[in-house]
Amino acid sequence: VLIEASHYDGVRVGETLPPPARAILDHLKVWDKFYRLSPREVFGTSAAWGSTSPADNDFFYMPANTGWHLERNSFDAMLAGAARERGATLILGASLDGVEQNGNGWRLALSTGATLCARFIVDATGAAVFGRRFGARFECLDRLIGIVRFFEASGDDSRLLVEAFEHGWWYTAGLPEGKRIVACVTDADLVQPLKLAQIDEWERTLASVPLVASRLQQCKPNGALVIRSTASRRLEPVAGENWLAVGDSASRFDPLSSQGILKAMRGGIFASYAISSRLLRDDDSDLRRYRRYVSEEFKSYCEVRTKYYREEQRWPTSEFWLRRHKEAQKAQNAFV
Repeated sequence: VLIEASHYDGVRVGETLPPPARAILDHLKVWDKFYRLSPREVFGTSAAWGSTSPADNDFFYMPANTGWHLERNSFDAMLAGAARERGATLILGASLDGVEQNGNGWRLALSTGATLCARFIVDATGAAVFGRRFGARFECLDRLIGIVRFFEASGDDSRLLVEAFEHGWWYTAGLPEGKRIVACVTDADLVQPLKLAQIDEWERTLASVPLVASRLQQCKPNGALVIRSTASRRLEPVAGENWLAVGDSASRFDPLSSQGILKAMRGGIFASYAISSRLLRDDDSDLRRYRRYVSEEFKSYCEVRTKYYREEQRWPTSEFWLRRHKEAQKAQNAFV
């Protein structure tokens, strides 16, 4: 049973699939369904990071040389539909109201009034709603937050563009159906002093980052500002007896990595091995292996995060960048 709180409507942020995603979509046998969504092909990224001049990272020389930007509601609905086609019951517009252990399994009360019994629970809520009810806690590296706005755009460059500024960084990407996303990424406690949640100040600050602002020529805003937490964090423990967390519930990467969707799909595959071993053979060894996998993956991510944030040294007195350099140093020894 797959329980989904929404009807795949509303605003969802997270739109980038890097080139290695093709192999996972093929493995899941959903590539054709994905391609029918008409995702926008991307052949590289650009970043003004540590310098005012952007550095390009072209995918041409990679074994898989095409990435994609997608419409997230359609993508998530496609994956849920594929699960339903393969035997899962899909329940939309429902959330978890209560849960209790029931022998060797679980008894769940849903917001719809329905009650379900399950042998195993997968927490894919993003916020670890289930895991945190049973003692799991997030270990956080930062307080990063994204302040996002969507635009109606022309058929301009689709590549992801990142541009650092004094209090964080901005990114923009061309999406399918003539849309564009623009986001300011900073720390949650800096948003109010900088007034970045106010549309006038957000726009004024955007005008001060010339590369991102240049991509918005002749673009019209489409909707209000959307604020989402993007803090780097890992759930501990990530699995218990007859449950585990996946995706952002297990760990969350800085959006600078562009790895969120890819990580979630890859982690879901490894989780399925652990669940199969537990249910079919009463074997917990793959659950232990899954815990190690999430921990080691997050440690590797921290090392890369350290490297990239150290490269930006233009604002040595900025609170945001001072924190990043200190946190980057701590991250080398964290989450071992």
